[in-house]
Amino acid sequence: MKVSYPTIPPGISKIKIGRFARSVAGAQAVTGVGFSPKIVIFFAFGTGGATEIWSNGFDDSIGHRAIVKTGDTEGCAESSTQSIAIQISAGNIIQGYISSMDADGFTVTWTLTGVASAVVCFLAMR
Repeated sequence: MKVSYPTIPPGISKIKIGRFARSVAGAQAVTGVGFSPKIVIFFAFGTGGATEIWSNGFDDSIGHRAIVKTGDTEGCAESSTQSIAIQISAGNIIQGYISSMDADGFTVTWTLTGVASAVVCFLAMR
């Protein structure tokens, strides 16, 4: 069987797939991307909870958006201020957004309430 790979969409010149984790507040520089992205798509999940907790979002350092499945509810929520939002339980939340696009990646600014961890996969595009 021949394996085919997707082509880069028109208007996009480079892509990078990566992964990182976070469990503290503050700025986190994500480097090694190889370019300054125009947009980053995030797929994140929380660790430490008893239920499936995830967040999908995108960020261009100006607009931040995420859809969030929290540990305390059966439904989902939307965030217009964060692109990564993990709520392990009430009072245990880690959230982040891109505060700058950098020459070799991007910087995520995190807030933390209580104890929470996120594992984040990303697709950066230029």
